[in-house]
Amino acid sequence: MKEQIHTVPVNEAFESGDECPFCQLRRKAEQSAIRYALGPGASYMEPDVRGETDRQGFCGEHMKKMYDYGNSLGSALMMQTWLNIFLEELDKQMDHYELPAKRSLFRKKSDAPDSLADWLSRRTGTCYLCAKIDYNMERYIATFFTLVKEQEFRDKVASSKGFCLGHFEALLKAAPEQLPNAQREWFYDTVFRLMRENLARVKGDLDWFIEKFDYRNASADWRNSRDAVSRTMQKLQSIYPADPPYKNQ
Repeated sequence: MKEQIHTVPVNEAFESGDECPFCQLRRKAEQSAIRYALGPGASYMEPDVRGETDRQGFCGEHMKKMYDYGNSLGSALMMQTWLNIFLEELDKQMDHYELPAKRSLFRKKSDAPDSLADWLSRRTGTCYLCAKIDYNMERYIATFFTLVKEQEFRDKVASSKGFCLGHFEALLKAAPEQLPNAQREWFYDTVFRLMRENLARVKGDLDWFIEKFDYRNASADWRNSRDAVSRTMQKLQSIYPADPPYKNQ
């Protein structure tokens, strides 16, 4: 199988032994996006980047990770210009706001949308870092479906530990459009087997982790259960709870 630049990360992820190769790809994509936004290159000072951060803002999860990263000045500058624009737009929205109708004891609950609340939802519901990560993840999933044409890659998938629930869902949603017809039977048979076997394996590790707290098992071997809680969380919610905060080096 001839390697290309865009296939290297996907191949490496499936060789890693991770509970979900796509979780590993997402972690790297997220760290790369944070480093791009706040790292030594100071991209947040570039007008095109600042224009995008002013338009999209940041979700709470990524604000926290930006704070942990350590470039407080960079974060402050991006939030400053976002707030400048947001406050101007908010003033206009409030100036043209129409008061809701008075409540009535005999009127049913209104389902009419609130224009300001809807605007706030749209304006604060986007994230510059989420968008960059999502774009990269879409490319990785497309690369996966290109690579499954190769027997060598199919062997890597078949010997992997399967996927977390979130990335299993993402693969199922993309498969009808992107999966080559010649690999349809292989894909569903293989992926379903991987999910059954590996969710059962992780549950078994979790079960034994719990059993170890029984005094009768105090001297028994931990087997493969010491990190069962964090691995189970990854399988269920695509997270790495044991990771330390990603920081600016």
